[in-house]
Amino acid sequence: MQRKNPSRGCSYNRSVAAVRRVVSRRYGCTQVVFVVAATVCYELLRRMLRPDWPLAVGHAREVFGWERQAHLAWEAPLQRAFLRIPGLVEGLNVFYLAGNLIVTACFFLWLYRRSQKGFRLFRNAFLIATVISLLIEWRFPTAPPRLAGIGVEDTLRRLSGIDIGSPGSGALTDPVAALPSLHAGWALGVGAGIVAYANGALVRAAGVAYTVAVDATVIVTGNHFVFDTIAGMGLVIVCLGLVAVTDRLEMVKSPIRRGVEQSGSSPGS
Repeated sequence: MQRKNPSRGCSYNRSVAAVRRVVSRRYGCTQVVFVVAATVCYELLRRMLRPDWPLAVGHAREVFGWERQAHLAWEAPLQRAFLRIPGLVEGLNVFYLAGNLIVTACFFLWLYRRSQKGFRLFRNAFLIATVISLLIEWRFPTAPPRLAGIGVEDTLRRLSGIDIGSPGSGALTDPVAALPSLHAGWALGVGAGIVAYANGALVRAAGVAYTVAVDATVIVTGNHFVFDTIAGMGLVIVCLGLVAVTDRLEMVKSPIRRGVEQSGSSPGS
């Protein structure tokens, strides 16, 4: 029987400990690197998925059928109401393109300084939700309502002259990932984080208002169905709950594990 080399195990443990010390001292930097790496991986995977437009449009009309049965087909009436004020819709176009990423990034910077425990919770939940949404796009690609032929306009193209993704053109965003809406899901996560960790009723109210504003924006601009926003928010809620339960179980197991290790290393054991 081949005997194990104890020095190899000790060397491995020392290496792991050294890495952990570096990460703990440069935790902020490692988080930036981690998020950038995750974003790059997401973009690479997303670009590997070639849009199947006939299938995506068919799925969009299927989603619209579900909404009609549930009396949730509010996209066209809501858009027509907002289009009475074109300047407001132009502002929503800008908010759709840049607001979500900027606000989400600022939220995580603030939350990192506010509560590292909360930062880890929301970071992990957002990452899991993003991975799941990518899997849904792969198995159920869905075109946005502006391309589904249901009477919803593309406000970015009409008012701002921007084509963010359509058949026969390049794409600034993922054109067949309407379901679920990560815009709506992330906005709910940001709003929930602000409500949970911010001080002051006004700031917490702003977190709630931000969630509502994003939901209205993605619908008015014709980029998501109402069903998409519900699915996106539901996905983030589930992921937050899953991560919270997992963290709680880990906290319960840690003292037990430490007690077993200490009893195993005591004299006479």
